[in-house]
Amino acid sequence: MSAAPPPPDRTAGLATAARLLAAWWSRPTPEELDRWASGWEQAGDVAELLGLPRAQVDELGVAFSRAEPEALLEEYERLFVGPGRTPCPPYESVWRTDGPRREQGRLMAAAATDVERIYRELGLQVRADVHELPDHLVVEWEALAYALEHDAEDEAAELGREHLASWVPAFCAAVASETEQPFYAALARVTSGWTNVAAA
Repeated sequence: MSAAPPPPDRTAGLATAARLLAAWWSRPTPEELDRWASGWEQAGDVAELLGLPRAQVDELGVAFSRAEPEALLEEYERLFVGPGRTPCPPYESVWRTDGPRREQGRLMAAAATDVERIYRELGLQVRADVHELPDHLVVEWEALAYALEHDAEDEAAELGREHLASWVPAFCAAVASETEQPFYAALARVTSGWTNVAAA
């Protein structure tokens, strides 16, 4: 009789969750969408491992399956990129309200400098060809995944508690309120729950 497999590692599950969130909040290019299409079973398993409702992931998967790729890309650009007013800029600095008043609502405030410090401690830096600020939502989730995968507990805790938890809930509430695309509404709900686990 063979031994039962060991239970899944919660830290590994949280790292996978962070990688999934980084992917889902990325620009929905055809290559990215192909990757998303094959990951829903794993995403549901991760939700269950983290003690979160699998039904929310199922809802996200259904919304994805019903969305037209062009509509997803259009909504991504409208919500997060522009041109013109961007309803939901995906940068921590914009959402933080606990810093100096002159920095609130501005890009590249103290939060961006602080996450850069954490990245240096992890031996990471934002690639020049990415053309993205250090406190972008996707960059922070990727850094958290890396920290968890490399047993950098202090950096992972700091990213989860001091950074992601301090702005992602407000960002997700804004996305849920602003979006016209069911996929992004469902993604905001999933992300809020997974952020709470990352900050625990």
